[in-house]
Amino acid sequence: MKQYLLWPVSILLLVSFQTSLAQTNPSRLDKLLSQKAIAKKKTNRSKAAVEAAQQLKPSTTSTGKSTNRKRKKPTTIRDHAFKKLLETALPLTPEQILELRRQQDESQRAVATTPKAPPRPVSATLTVDLSPGVTPPIIRLAAGFVTSLVFVDATGQPWPVVDYSLGNPKNFNIQWDKKTNTLFMQSTSVYATGNLAVRLQDLDTPVMISLVSGQSNVDYRVDMRIRARGPNAIAPIVQTNMPGAIHADLLNVLDGVPPPESQELDVSDDFSRAWLLTNKKLIFRTKLTVLSPAWSAVVSSPDGTRVYEMGNTPLILAISHGKTIKIQVKGL
Repeated sequence: MKQYLLWPVSILLLVSFQTSLAQTNPSRLDKLLSQKAIAKKKTNRSKAAVEAAQQLKPSTTSTGKSTNRKRKKPTTIRDHAFKKLLETALPLTPEQILELRRQQDESQRAVATTPKAPPRPVSATLTVDLSPGVTPPIIRLAAGFVTSLVFVDATGQPWPVVDYSLGNPKNFNIQWDKKTNTLFMQSTSVYATGNLAVRLQDLDTPVMISLVSGQSNVDYRVDMRIRARGPNAIAPIVQTNMPGAIHADLLNVLDGVPPPESQELDVSDDFSRAWLLTNKKLIFRTKLTVLSPAWSAVVSSPDGTRVYEMGNTPLILAISHGKTIKIQVKGL
């Protein structure tokens, strides 16, 4: 019975204690409440950060693979058509294209490469003898190379071409402007033979020439010298007893080959050269017209170069641009 009487009294005492506590120290109670509210806000923030981190973290399946991958855009008919167009227009990869270009370059190089060394170019002067029974001159041609035939007379002046006839037009080609004294020829075949007949102005006998291709040498330029005076021949300045036959050594010197067993001499003119032969004759190569001493033989080329054979002399008189000059020869 006492216990039931004491219970209401305890409740009244507790209520009165809290009331008195609130009345006596209200600031302390507010401080406790504010601390509790701050702690609750921190807890809520921590929970929100954890949830955000979990959302950003890719989720994985039971096999360990991520399930938050970006979904692929569905393939459309246009995509298929564009892919097919690329395969049709550009079926090769860049690496395959580079390899193809390399193979093409090697093939073109192999096609352009000759099985033997290219022919050696040669320029020469040939004396044409129109006498019966004489072997005609031979011109060496090559496929892909042009050869010029220049017809001149005994004085080195141009002898105009009137007409020509080609014996093998299938394997040889000729070009001529129908005005000058020069024919341009080339072989259209690697190995071919034929001949050529050329008619010159005021010359009754045609000039016969043999043609051959595929040799080790090819004639780039050939001066065909006719042993006669043509329609454009230059009258001699001084009277000489020029022999009918032209010495072969003079033609070689005209082509730039020094005479055999000769001694080259010093010449005061920079554009002339001189050699002393074993028979004490003097060979003089120049583009000037010699006046003195008298020469025994002379040959000239279309470009104006002349080769004189004369006696041994230390002084030569020549004409240069209308003036008489002295040329000293040293080393005799």
